[in-house]
Amino acid sequence: MAFTNYTCIDDVIRKHRVRWVSGSVIGLATDAPRFGDYFRAELAFNQTALPPARSESGADKQLLFPIIREVWRTYHNQLSLFSHELLMFDADLTGFPDYFVCRQSEFGPFYPTPPYLIVIEAKLDDFAKAWGQCLAAMLAAQHLNGNPDQPVYGIATNGKSWEFGVLLGSTFTQDPGAFALNTLDTLGQALHAVFRACRDLALAHTTTAPANP
Repeated sequence: MAFTNYTCIDDVIRKHRVRWVSGSVIGLATDAPRFGDYFRAELAFNQTALPPARSESGADKQLLFPIIREVWRTYHNQLSLFSHELLMFDADLTGFPDYFVCRQSEFGPFYPTPPYLIVIEAKLDDFAKAWGQCLAAMLAAQHLNGNPDQPVYGIATNGKSWEFGVLLGSTFTQDPGAFALNTLDTLGQALHAVFRACRDLALAHTTTAPANP
């Protein structure tokens, strides 16, 4: 079934026998670059001049994408960012995550390639459903990577509140805390910490040549 058919984490746990734990997922990159004045002004304009987001698409355009793009641009030479692109392992674990991040392909930045490192799902105040879909997509990413010992990070957000998790082996760790848009610099430090970890994983990744038949 598609990612969208998973309505909560419990759906994924029962079907795929994932172990859930609560714990810290990522630290803060306290030396991360701060959001610039122009970006802050544009984000403030989105929040004050545009109607309040009443849909996932509205929250995405007003808040989610600008923040993700601003952080990702620091790592765009190593990591590729995709929005609403197909991520498919099999007929069950398949769908179109709101965003996913993977290592930049040797064929160029527009070709998804393992390892898949971050999955981001946006839901308008329905974090239970966001995490169900996100964890299903993280499992697909893990299978596509072919290495259960390599972490796959997940983020669930409504644009104003951001929650983090990580899948390692058969264990999913969900951070009990959340980062808020109204503490933008701290949110940025958390996002930079995740992107830095994924950049390092991408740089360390080597593609093993297939054996001769």
